[in-house]
Formats: sequence, C-alpha cells, structure tokens
Amino acid sequence: MSTDRKPKRSKRRTWLMPQEVEVWYVLPAIRRELARVMISKEIPQKQIAQMLGVTEPAVTQYKLNKSKRSRGDQVDIPASILPELSKSADLIIKAWENRAEGEYIYEEMTRDINRIIEVLREKGTLCDVHREYCAHVDKQCSACKD
Repeated sequence: MSTDRKPKRSKRRTWLMPQEVEVWYVLPAIRRELARVMISKEIPQKQIAQMLGVTEPAVTQYKLNKSKRSRGDQVDIPASILPELSKSADLIIKAWENRAEGEYIYEEMTRDINRIIEVLREKGTLCDVHREYCAHVDKQCSACKD
C-alpha cells in the first residue's frame, strides 16, 4: 500500500458569494496567522484565544504543521501580507493590554481584521481564493474587489 497520497482538496462549489469565501476560508487563515505571530511574541495561548475570540484548542491547531491540522489551512496568506498581519497582531495585543479588566477588544480586533481583508481584496487575493473554491468564477472577475 502506497503512503503517497495527494493532498485532499476542497470540493469546488457551484456558487459562493465573496462574503462566504471570507467567512469559510479567509477569516480562519487570518486568525491562524495572527495566532502564529502572537505565539512568536510569547503571548500565552489562553490569552491569544481570548484576544481572537476562539478556543484554546483552536490556537493549538493553528500551531500544528499543515499536514496535521485543518483549522485555517485552506488558504495560504501571501508573504507580502505578513507584515500587515504582524502590525495587526501588535495593535490587538496593545488594545488587550490597555483594556479595562474584564473587557474584551472586539471592536479593535474586528476593525483590524477588516483592514487585513481590505488589503487582501486590493491585492486580488480574495479573487484568487474565490476562483479556487467556486466553479463559476470567471478569470476576469473582480467582484471581490468591488
């Protein structure tokens, strides 16, 4: 029996709105990258989970190599976006540190993740992901940018 297996590819759907692509594929990838940046800054896993509004097991999955995880690994964030993600992580960490005790930083985190999504739109990354996961998106489509 051969152990060489092709990576499992998501089934292409007939129709997906750009917003569905963001929710199902892009947001988990953004959270994964933010968690990785925060881990590299030695932020405790429990605190990362609280800052990103996810569970601690989700952060554990973000830390795993791609072959062993499923959370957030359908989309590779382009290397050119990683400095923006690092900037976002710094802003989120600062908001967390400056919050009043017991408060969460939902608005700050949401605002900055929206900024990252906008950068991905401008660079055409969302269109690329949309084409990958939706069977009927034309090569010239720019709906994700509009």
